[in-house]
Amino acid sequence: MATNWEKLRYEVTRLFTPAAPIGRAELFAGRRDQLHRLFAAIAETGRHAVLYGERGVGKTSLANVFHELISVDQDTLMPIRKQASPADTYTSLWRKIFREVSIESRRKGDYGNESVEVKSIADFYPNDIEPDDVVREVTRFSVNAHPVIVFDEFDRIADKSTKKVMSHTIKALSDTGVRATVVLVGVADDINTLIEEHQSVTRNLSEIKMPRMSKDELNEILNSRFKKVGMTIDGDARWKIVTLSRGLPEYAHALGRAAALIAINEKRLAINEDDVDRGIQHTLAQSDQSARSAYKKAVDSNRKDALYRQVLLACAITKSDDEGKFTPKDVVQPLSGILGRRVDIANFQNHLGAFCSVERGEILERFGKERSYKYRFRDPKMQPFVLMEGIASAALNNSALKVLSAPEQPRLSNDF
Repeated sequence: MATNWEKLRYEVTRLFTPAAPIGRAELFAGRRDQLHRLFAAIAETGRHAVLYGERGVGKTSLANVFHELISVDQDTLMPIRKQASPADTYTSLWRKIFREVSIESRRKGDYGNESVEVKSIADFYPNDIEPDDVVREVTRFSVNAHPVIVFDEFDRIADKSTKKVMSHTIKALSDTGVRATVVLVGVADDINTLIEEHQSVTRNLSEIKMPRMSKDELNEILNSRFKKVGMTIDGDARWKIVTLSRGLPEYAHALGRAAALIAINEKRLAINEDDVDRGIQHTLAQSDQSARSAYKKAVDSNRKDALYRQVLLACAITKSDDEGKFTPKDVVQPLSGILGRRVDIANFQNHLGAFCSVERGEILERFGKERSYKYRFRDPKMQPFVLMEGIASAALNNSALKVLSAPEQPRLSNDF
């Protein structure tokens, strides 16, 4: 049967979603350990959860679809997910939740007729909402109802007292044994920045860290989608996408979609490495202006011998931990490969410091103490962006490009 190329183009564009979190369970990939831990927290009475990690690692996607991936026999999960904003207070957060829950009241008229009035719980709380109010309302749910209340982007809340009162609420819900689970989701390296006075609720909280995705998980993103549309991808092309993504699902989606669409344009169902290379150019061209401006501010210099571009590229391809952090020592090998000569930390130490400065847009952030500093891209998405810029500008030598297309190589900088 002839392939309907326009329909295939539509399906590929629909399945790969670099600009939005996953909203359908059938498209969710990986994260089994985090899912199991979240399921365990939901199943245990008095247990709540904090889901945290870097920006762009898939926390919101998991929060969107977890309820579709859990098998429940007796309980009926009632997921209610709301996104926090910087201006939110404790009252405004819970009012968002209360608006989603309605109750019916029946009233008999003068002529014996009966009318039904439906109101949201929020209608009964025109003023401040207190922890006792939350416990009381949650307790009113039916025996078989199990509300799972998710506050996404909880880190954006500026008011510390809101985070403190939320701690008290979690403890109160746990102490009363209410069948309800609160899940806080946010960007953080640890829960200290997400919830105040967390020590008081440590025994009631499951701390679920979302690291960057593993190579297997990124492969699962590609496999699940290409299988649905009947396309294949060769090993070198697959490895390049997985490696360039640096553990961030957004780039696996962007590069996978770009490469697939290029193959479709040429009426092919098999994706090759050349499609990925051209997809890199397309992805860079489609990148938002903020990424291009941040890159330009970080590397521009009036001096021809300045190494900002090369050092930043070395930072993008260096070995990092599951939080994206790396040491100056980690940069030595990739930078030596880029420059074609051996370098020492002293040759680029000042560059790392400059990348943390306002003058160069704070493209990196620094952790720890002097002589034991670690660095990380402040915005995770800049790491693959810098790497793709390096490929597009031919700043990476043949050795590096060979590593990108070699499935047997465990990481990008090993071949230097």
